[in-house]
Amino acid sequence: MKSIKIIVLTLFLGASLLSANSKKFAEKKEIAVNHLTKKIELLNDFKSCLQSATDTKAMKSCRQTFKLARTSLRAETKAKRDTLKVK
Repeated sequence: MKSIKIIVLTLFLGASLLSANSKKFAEKKEIAVNHLTKKIELLNDFKSCLQSATDTKAMKSCRQTFKLARTSLRAETKAKRDTLKVK
């Protein structure tokens, strides 16, 4: 009788852990998809900036703007991932 209670308790605990893992997976997936979408937007903006550049000074400005945007995107995504690690 005691072993049946332990088995049932283990099954319930395992089921709750699986549902928590699937929720965490969904959050991680959403973060990754959003990151890629924003990265594609940044690359498209960078491409159009380079195509419209008329001299090297304009190209340098495009690269600097892209680099700053990319750095902030990385920091933002890292912060989101770190909040998931804490949970």
